[in-house]
Amino acid sequence: MYVQVDLRTPAATPVELQEIDDFRAFKLVVLSPDGRPDGLEDALRDVGSIGPDGHAYLRIDAVRRLAGNTAEDPAWTTAFDQMIDYARSRGWVTCDATLRAHQELRRGPA
Repeated sequence: MYVQVDLRTPAATPVELQEIDDFRAFKLVVLSPDGRPDGLEDALRDVGSIGPDGHAYLRIDAVRRLAGNTAEDPAWTTAFDQMIDYARSRGWVTCDATLRAHQELRRGPA
């Protein structure tokens, strides 16, 4: 599962949840036309932020919201909660209910 931010289109920077049923990995994928994350903080403002360590800190409730109707499925919710519990055991969940994720920057045209 990963949160994707598309910075290639100046008019809008949609934030989407991809590979929604893959609970074995979690990251932030940033699509950029020039390989720079310009505008990322603004795009993430309703979902999370970038920490001083360079990791993304994404609100768990926002990730659930990005899942849309899928988050209403009890099986999905159970698997998601298990992923969060595992992340918590590894120290990747902060006290303010954000999930730490590494960033993967992908360069390319829109």
